[in-house]
Amino acid sequence: MKRFMLAMAAALLFVSAAAQAQDRKLTILYSNDLHAHLEPHKVPWVSDTRLVGGFANIATLVKREKAANPYTVYFDAGDYFTGPYISSLTKGEAIIDAMNYLGLDAACVGNHEFDHGWQNAREQFKRAKFPILNGNIFEKGTNKLHWNNPYIIKEVNGIRIGVIGMHGKFAFYDTTSDEMIQGVEARDEEVYLRKYIQELKDKADIIVLLIHEGIPGRQSTTGAKDVARNLQRDIELAKNVPGIDIIVTGHAHQGTPVPLVSNGTIIVSTDAYTIELGKLEISYDKRSDKVTSFKNTLNYLYDDEVPDDEQMLKVIGKWKDKLKQITDEVVTTTPSALTRSYGEESNMGDMVADAMLNAHPEYDFAVTNSGGLRQDIDAGLVRVGDLISAFPFPNTIVQLQMKGSDMRAIFEHGAGLTNGILQVSKGVEVVYDESKPVGSRIVKCNIKGVPLDDGKTYKVLTSNFLADGGDGFLTFKKTLSYKNTGVEILDSMVKYLKKFRTFDQKIEGRVRKL
Repeated sequence: MKRFMLAMAAALLFVSAAAQAQDRKLTILYSNDLHAHLEPHKVPWVSDTRLVGGFANIATLVKREKAANPYTVYFDAGDYFTGPYISSLTKGEAIIDAMNYLGLDAACVGNHEFDHGWQNAREQFKRAKFPILNGNIFEKGTNKLHWNNPYIIKEVNGIRIGVIGMHGKFAFYDTTSDEMIQGVEARDEEVYLRKYIQELKDKADIIVLLIHEGIPGRQSTTGAKDVARNLQRDIELAKNVPGIDIIVTGHAHQGTPVPLVSNGTIIVSTDAYTIELGKLEISYDKRSDKVTSFKNTLNYLYDDEVPDDEQMLKVIGKWKDKLKQITDEVVTTTPSALTRSYGEESNMGDMVADAMLNAHPEYDFAVTNSGGLRQDIDAGLVRVGDLISAFPFPNTIVQLQMKGSDMRAIFEHGAGLTNGILQVSKGVEVVYDESKPVGSRIVKCNIKGVPLDDGKTYKVLTSNFLADGGDGFLTFKKTLSYKNTGVEILDSMVKYLKKFRTFDQKIEGRVRKL
């Protein structure tokens, strides 16, 4: 009996050892929507005093994790261009240069990589020393991928990882300037995802999807926390396309402290702007061919807790020195910060709209999208670099003539909050009730103290992005006349602010909710 018990114990130990041998570990570091935030910055809804993020901190953490655990990979879900001025002034070149030192194993393509044109995007991608992936953006009218690298296979700890890069078709057209993507087209991501999963069927053990899709991130100083709503498209995609083990998603700027699970697919994302580096630890059972367990860590990346990577600091310093002459010009002084809001008037939105109206005072009013405001401006000296970082797009002022009824529909779309309210120039007052159905939320809309007249024609100023239907404001395409002035909104901002020795924009109640 004793001999039998010893034999049983030995057998159990053997089975346990065999099980452990089959149970393979993998750590996935992840980020999304880096948006050119090379340096630590202040995020009011994280901390009023402590800086967060920055490439030098991420580089340190990635190197540290990979040194401690060789079974570690780092993936990014797109939108690395467009943010602080270094990206805009170099059309993304400086960002790719810096990303080459982040330790990335792969990144997909985001819509903002096209902010300086589809040709520029491809030229900048060629500078990358890490794999950039996309499998559903094609040269228009052809079967040639814009960037011919839909997936890679990477083996780590005996696990063959099929990494696919995609872009949501809706998100691509919803938030990308029409004129920057004239030569390319995004096609149904589900169709091509099924195709690539099938191609990887016998070549990969697990499928990791890097995708940029869904609703756009809320460009607000106060942040957002509605995880399931903001990542609804990812939940649907996992249900519609079987075979995805992990989705690292971008575009919604929505962190997942607790990962979402849909149809067995683990979905993770960060809050964007480098303020976190996600860490997903999984166990994979070779025999059952399943991810058997996972643990996720998503903490704010405080600058005072992580030493800077010296190599990255040198890269950032090099580009800042190159641009110093442009960015250091002082424009004005502000006694209080210029901040953003997604659902109501912001003093930064007031400033941008007023700057456009100042350039063309013969027009009735100006509007700009909340999503175009990307960074707060601190109190104190306001420099050209600050303005570029706050409004990093090469958008130009467009002059339109719009029917009052169409403008009402446009304001209603803003009040739906899928893309944020419109920020408006002085003389406009919009009040909406969020409890009412989408499309019927506007309860007050005055232009220069007079109720909006559906039958009247208004002379309206906006950006070429909005005039072309960006952010879902498709009714702008019903314009009675369209003239692109060719003058960048940034230039109008500089000229406007130079009129003030001290610029102090107060909230006036231009756009508010009940």
